[in-house]
Amino acid sequence: MKQFGIVWKHEFLNYVKTKSFIGITAGFALLFVIVLSLPSFIDLSGVIPGLSGSAAETESMETAPGGEETTGIGGVVSSGYEGTIYLYDAGGSLNVEFLTAIFPSARIVEVSSEEELKHSVERGDEALAEAAKVLGEEEDENAGGPRCGFAVDSLTGYRYYVKNRSFNDSVEGTFAEGLSYLYRRSEVEKLGADSGAVEQIYGFSPISETIVLGKDSISNFLYTYLLIFVLYFMVLLYGNSVAVSVAQEKSNRAMEVLVTSTSSNSLIFGKVLAGAAAGFVQTGVMIGAALVSYQINREAWGGMLDFVFHIPGAVLLAFAMFGLFGYILYAFCYGVLGALVSKTEDVSRNAGPVMFLFIAAFLLTMFNLQNSDGIVMKVLSFIPFTSPYGMFVRVAMGNVAFWEIALSFLLLAGTIWVVATVGAKIYRMGTLMYGNPIKLSKAFKMSREKTSNME
Repeated sequence: MKQFGIVWKHEFLNYVKTKSFIGITAGFALLFVIVLSLPSFIDLSGVIPGLSGSAAETESMETAPGGEETTGIGGVVSSGYEGTIYLYDAGGSLNVEFLTAIFPSARIVEVSSEEELKHSVERGDEALAEAAKVLGEEEDENAGGPRCGFAVDSLTGYRYYVKNRSFNDSVEGTFAEGLSYLYRRSEVEKLGADSGAVEQIYGFSPISETIVLGKDSISNFLYTYLLIFVLYFMVLLYGNSVAVSVAQEKSNRAMEVLVTSTSSNSLIFGKVLAGAAAGFVQTGVMIGAALVSYQINREAWGGMLDFVFHIPGAVLLAFAMFGLFGYILYAFCYGVLGALVSKTEDVSRNAGPVMFLFIAAFLLTMFNLQNSDGIVMKVLSFIPFTSPYGMFVRVAMGNVAFWEIALSFLLLAGTIWVVATVGAKIYRMGTLMYGNPIKLSKAFKMSREKTSNME
């Protein structure tokens, strides 16, 4: 144990004393403190909608002076589209005022034919300039923006023209919803009924309140997502460093002296656990700075970031347990890789299998994140190489029994011990074989032969 303590302390100080470690840790911690403290010193209500202190402004956006909703027509939510919309209404069913109501930020231009509409959408600036001349107006500042158009046959049919359709194009959806409203109103009036009263009936929503007695997966989703990424980047950033640390002395033959005076278990355990401790210290300081800063300034934020920073203690404990042990498991895997290579330059080239396994575990978890109680996530939560992700997600978002958590943790801890023990044997053989890289299969074979000879 004394030898382990000496190795661990030496390696740990090598990590935390570097300028990069101190700079990154202090820099990000300070950044979180400054950003999360801004609302306490600067009025950001005009920059961040809904921020504490801007209640009057929010209310004025939601209601008009008369208390009526100002979004759209007949409950149709208006669009924030800021481009140009051309309109050709063949049947006289619509007018510019209708489009202005559901597209208040857009420039509306009426054309006399569908062919003109098509050319206007294609040419854009030129068509706007011509329309401005006809109307005796100055050319609009939206001339160079996005553009689209609607050729309307009646309230039951239209064609949508767009120059370049983006992935999140919502213009047509808003128009279709508005047109549906006009059609309903027209048909109701034909029946002699009050269209306004009918729309109120259709727009009725019951007054409800959601009371979550267990876990709210919707609210917990974001911080679970972020913590999974934290663990992912921890392994990516520190895993290779652990492998390099293990292989470093081997490349200059210094380890030949160390292994004669220190056990291989103390050496590899000290190196790997020192790297794990350094990674968790750095991550803990940065996350702790963000959590504490937000808690201090929570009132200034109006609680609007609770869905990110209001993390239950049980979730943080699960992240600490499974995150730490999962990180240690992969750190030992990287340590074994470091023992197999002859030079530090070969570490990155041989890290493929571990990297593939780790990324596969990450992707499987992310693909099933919204189904935390599904069979795939349950299987992932009991496989040691995926349980740091899978079981953490189930604790944070799903339903899991205590015995499942305990069993998963024991399997993870047992796998770490097996990998660490095998790694220590490979490490001792590998460090003494200077200049000779070892294949993993050969290392296992040599390890078994040595064990049988001792018996």
